Amino acid sequence: MKNIISIVGYLLLVFAAADFLLGNFANINLTPFLPPAISSFSPIIIGAIGALLTRVK
Repeated sequence: MKNIISIVGYLLLVFAAADFLLGNFANINLTPFLPPAISSFSPIIIGAIGALLTRVK
């Protein structure tokens, strides 16, 4: 179970990095379903959740 949670955490980190890079350099929004105020902070939020999940023991 711990391995699955870590894998999900790393996937969220990759998604957060992709959202940040594509949003800044290619103007592609990976989270268009969120309001604009939340969508601009989504890489930080998703990355923080992913980082917390990778630290679960």
